Amino acid sequence: MRLFVLISILFSSLTITETVAQERLTIATGLKPPLVSSATTKGFLDTLAVELFRRVGIELEVVIVPAKRALVNSNKGIDDGNLLRIKGLEKSYPNLVRVPESIFDSEFVGYSLSPLSLQGEWKKLEGYTTSYVRGWKIFENNIPRNENNVVVGEARQMFELLKEGRTDVVLYEKWQGLLLAKQSGVEGIQVLDPPFVKLNMFMYLNKKHSAIVPKVADELKQMKNDGSYRQIFEQTLGRLIQ
Repeated sequence: MRLFVLISILFSSLTITETVAQERLTIATGLKPPLVSSATTKGFLDTLAVELFRRVGIELEVVIVPAKRALVNSNKGIDDGNLLRIKGLEKSYPNLVRVPESIFDSEFVGYSLSPLSLQGEWKKLEGYTTSYVRGWKIFENNIPRNENNVVVGEARQMFELLKEGRTDVVLYEKWQGLLLAKQSGVEGIQVLDPPFVKLNMFMYLNKKHSAIVPKVADELKQMKNDGSYRQIFEQTLGRLIQ
């Protein structure tokens, strides 16, 4: 009898431990501030994701690693998911399941020190000296060829060039660019809306967590409807445009 009780208690302890372990997930991302937090800034997407999973009853940790590694680790199940990717990624990474509710819209924009009327059209960059980061295919494949275009290795360099008057237009992701402009002391920065490209972005989970995907999607939709999504936005990214 005592042996049966002991085995029952041991089995219950193991079950409880396993259940607790299942309630804590790790999602990887290669994003940079202010989309994710730094030592000095509160990020939008990691703050949103932690609150989202809290509502689902899961403790979430967001880890920042190189973008490619974040994707590979998530697909292998080393991490439990990937925070922000385009639709259709599951075709190349079959172990990932997309949370069908879009978590964010990524905007790829131009910045200048004067209000240029480009209307989000690549061809209207002709005649302007344009700067972008080497390897960003979305810009490399679309901007008009110009011998005066400046390709840099690191984004901060572009904003220094803009501040010094050595380039007319800087191309980058909207929110990361606004933070870099602020950190670089660029005054009077103009975001050239509309963006050249706007993409619905999604969260992915490893297929071993596919059972919770509908619940996560429903809760994300609810956060948009009840105003909590907007509140987190205003507390993070919104501060860059105040």
